[in-house]
Amino acid sequence: MTTEQKLLIRPVKHPLERIDDYVVRLSAANGFSSAMTLSTYLRAWCKVAGYSIRGLDSADTMARMLSRYLDRIVETKSFDRPAFAKANLILKTCKACLSEHKAIPFYWYLDDYQVCHIHYQPLSKPDSNETFDHVDVDLPQHPIVDFLDSSDPWLAYTNMQKCADELRWLCWRLKQFYEAHLGIRVHTMNALGWINSTPPAERYSDGRFDRVASLITEQSGLQESDVRLLSALLLWQRMVPNNLFRAAGAGAEGATEASLEWASRQLIASEPMLMFICDAHQAPRNTPKLCLRDYIPLLAGLDEATDKALRQAVYSCGLTTELLIMLPGRPGEHSCKVKSWSSVAVT
Repeated sequence: MTTEQKLLIRPVKHPLERIDDYVVRLSAANGFSSAMTLSTYLRAWCKVAGYSIRGLDSADTMARMLSRYLDRIVETKSFDRPAFAKANLILKTCKACLSEHKAIPFYWYLDDYQVCHIHYQPLSKPDSNETFDHVDVDLPQHPIVDFLDSSDPWLAYTNMQKCADELRWLCWRLKQFYEAHLGIRVHTMNALGWINSTPPAERYSDGRFDRVASLITEQSGLQESDVRLLSALLLWQRMVPNNLFRAAGAGAEGATEASLEWASRQLIASEPMLMFICDAHQAPRNTPKLCLRDYIPLLAGLDEATDKALRQAVYSCGLTTELLIMLPGRPGEHSCKVKSWSSVAVT
């Protein structure tokens, strides 16, 4: 049987799928015993056709061979590098995503990615005999779209965090608090001044948080529970690069009407955060974990548990994948450059 007859079924590579996973899927669909067998056939075809295929590494070489054979561009990306060469047999997946796309997006390999940011369900190990049939249903618009277009940031943020009831409740309370008390500035200025003058590691030490909350309560006439929520909001705001949630805090004018499109661009433009996102694309599973505190000076005082919780929040919002799509330039030309480091491809 010729090589041409071997590849009768030609599924399209998922935009966020590793080249290794795509080859496994392609070989299984066409009855090959392994991905290596398919690679052998492709190399033989390239030799007969007179193509000399050389890539930057094995992933890039495979993408070039498939592009030649399928007569369409098969891209290799930064997260396709050899660090991902070994298949993870116990990889946790989202059953809904597998059912819809039959593909494994790269970010399932990240240690801290535990909840699907599209379907809001925990990742789980599939059963060995489990099959995934495509179900054609009308899915809701991805929440990142609502988040970027929303004139009410806290309502959008609440909708994004459907997998965390406590966060939804907190965001609702904060939105309600600002709508009722936006005109009262004394509590905001006191909390803001305290946060700006206090190192992160000391904010919760020796009861100072409680003392400041009580002081603001006395000066503003508000309930202490509301003040504590406000303080939590301001602390969170200070932990996000370039004030992503600036529109909802720090006494900003028109807090519930401001567009977050500007804020999203500011986050992308943040060099430390962009470097973290790029490295997250390349980091192999089960290697020393990426820590936000190693990238963002403001977070240097975080302990491991808090850093991990913050990373999980970033992953669960889809920031490491969705924000990259908004980088300027045509598809296939995206890149990022951070300080004096060399450019890192993120397409």
